[in-house]
Amino acid sequence: MNVLRYFHFTYEIWGALFCLVACVVAFMTRKFDKKGAFRLMSLMFCSALLMVSDALAWWFRGDPSDVGGVVVKIAVFCAFMFGFLVMPLTAEYVSHIVSVRSGIKGLIWKYIEWALFGIGVIMLTVNVFYRFMYSFDASNTYFRLDFGFAPGLLALIGIAITLGVVFEYIKSLNKYERVAVILFLVLPIIGTLLQTLYYGLSLSYLSLVISAFVMFFSYIRNYIDFNTQKEKLLTEERIRLFNHQIQPHFIFNSLSVIRHLIGKSPDEAIDALNEFSGYLRGCTDFLKEVDTIPVNREIDLVKHYLYMEKKRFGESVNVKFDIEDTLFEVPPFAILTFVENSLTHGLRASRVVNGTIVISTKLTGGNHVITVADNGIGFDSESLEYSSEEHVGIKNTEQRLQLMCDGSVYIDSKEGVGTSVTIYIPAGKKAKGK
Repeated sequence: MNVLRYFHFTYEIWGALFCLVACVVAFMTRKFDKKGAFRLMSLMFCSALLMVSDALAWWFRGDPSDVGGVVVKIAVFCAFMFGFLVMPLTAEYVSHIVSVRSGIKGLIWKYIEWALFGIGVIMLTVNVFYRFMYSFDASNTYFRLDFGFAPGLLALIGIAITLGVVFEYIKSLNKYERVAVILFLVLPIIGTLLQTLYYGLSLSYLSLVISAFVMFFSYIRNYIDFNTQKEKLLTEERIRLFNHQIQPHFIFNSLSVIRHLIGKSPDEAIDALNEFSGYLRGCTDFLKEVDTIPVNREIDLVKHYLYMEKKRFGESVNVKFDIEDTLFEVPPFAILTFVENSLTHGLRASRVVNGTIVISTKLTGGNHVITVADNGIGFDSESLEYSSEEHVGIKNTEQRLQLMCDGSVYIDSKEGVGTSVTIYIPAGKKAKGK
């Protein structure tokens, strides 16, 4: 019996430590999938508490002292309670994965799991006052009663329901998630059945430890795939942006402006040449960047760009800067993309006579806020088609802002009134990759 006790205590304590480490790793990588990370953390933390509870129950089992009696009774109660809690937490995590992969929202089966958890807690509470599932002998050793099968049966019902949902939407999951979720659900069923046949072995909890390993490594695999895709996307986007910004028509138009100024005003021509050179240098330097850059560098590039465009279009394009906040970073070309879109598709598309672009930055509500607004033609922002060529840059920039600095973009546009693009970047957070 002592060997069995040490066996259970050892593997459950190590299993609990693993689950706690998994919680820390999930927290550190939470930006990859916030909701998924916090749901996994809840599941792993609950599993750790379950294993610690059961380990204490085994350690103090048969201890006739008053302290041993109190500890073993509390530990057994907690082990059952956390075992019931694992069911809805698993459902929450699986529901999130299915929703992300399939786009289906509002899966209600998780509420059934929470109801089963409530039933389990009621059963445990009743058992404290009226023993019908389990009890303890004079030496504080746990033993089952007539309805000792009830907790295992309740757990099997909960697992079976979640397993049924998984098979319903299994095509939505990737291969790692399929294996992880199915093993996480099937192994405890096998463990519970064996435990029912071979009383005295906590095989259901041992299977839970193994399942937790599998579930966690599935999460890590998804995280690795996410970073691989992220780097590929960002590399392709840097090249696309560079090719877009150094497009021939902008270069030819800028050179035409400089040539015109040489005969009209040599001093202005020199200034224009310096601005054009600064723009080309900035674009070239940005292509080398793999992380975010200080917002001042991005603003400088925007100024170079707008200087040349204002020289080209004259008084029909007015520019206003209201830069209050500069202590943060942005992805290269992030602001320029929206400025260029305002000029090309907002002001020049309708040939606004007194077109104005306003670029501002400020720190408010715990966010660095960047606004690019124009009084151009505007459009119906609700029907924005990202698939169209002119809006591909907007979609990709939104993705880079989210991936690189946890930023978000909100577009407010009204036809005939203008467009306002607002970028929110959380303050006090390091950019990803830094």
